[in-house]
Amino acid sequence: MKQFKLLLLALFVLSSVVWADENKVSLQYGVDKNGHLTKFWAEYDSQFDTPQQESTLKKEKKLTTEEIEWADLIASRLSVWESQLDQISVPYTKIDVPRNVSVVVGNSGARDAYTYTEKFPSTIFFNVSVFVRSYGRANDNTNQDRIDRIFAHEFTHLLQHRWSEVNPYPLANPFERALTVSYKEGFGHYRSISNKWKDENGRITQHAQKTLRGLEVAFVDRMLGLKQASGEEAEVLMQGLAMGPFHKKWGALTVALWLVKESNGDDQALIKWVESGPEGILTLANIHLPEELKIKLNKGL
Repeated sequence: MKQFKLLLLALFVLSSVVWADENKVSLQYGVDKNGHLTKFWAEYDSQFDTPQQESTLKKEKKLTTEEIEWADLIASRLSVWESQLDQISVPYTKIDVPRNVSVVVGNSGARDAYTYTEKFPSTIFFNVSVFVRSYGRANDNTNQDRIDRIFAHEFTHLLQHRWSEVNPYPLANPFERALTVSYKEGFGHYRSISNKWKDENGRITQHAQKTLRGLEVAFVDRMLGLKQASGEEAEVLMQGLAMGPFHKKWGALTVALWLVKESNGDDQALIKWVESGPEGILTLANIHLPEELKIKLNKGL
């Protein structure tokens, strides 16, 4: 019996070592102690994902006390995120999951968190200056859960990039662009919505269901408009698709809540929706839209 227990202990230790080697989330800084951007952060403009001017590297913006608190919170969550990579990856069965992920913390730009997958396919960027402005102090009780959800959202985009390399997204016109953004950000928001929208069992809340009624009307009207629109008209219709007030994101949040309904607490139920690609959003709509909106959408398409 003693030898059997020792064998079990050895197997446990071995499995723990394999797990630790398999998933790794590391932290890097996009700003040095003097407040200069590191070249890793300054490869692109954090608001528009375009190359920055060389002068940007000379700007000084040291991390504030509040920003350092956020960086420390992020550092404290790395091992937790390592243990969550496989669960987040459940819907993505046909890709090589990125298992060596870098999280880069900086304090310049206008977006809170993002990926730049074409150049950094395993890297997530966190802008702690926006975290401070948007979410307050890192030690607020809600922010540990919030940063976990934001990480899950951005890691989902890394998974989507791997998927899109084999299954390119259609982007020939505004309608296809809107479907693609709804698809990508729908899955991202599925991971980052709070228990205001998805309860502890992974099911949609009453608040979410009530909000969804208005979002679905906007989804149908905007998608039908985009089917015919071009140029400036299309850009106007695209507003609010995945940016702006959270509860009004007619593409991202609508799809995220449909995915909550589909999963019903089981992420394996989302495998087929990943593999359906952006075109699958219309199938999803036909399952969940009220009958009158379903008729309107199909008639207009």
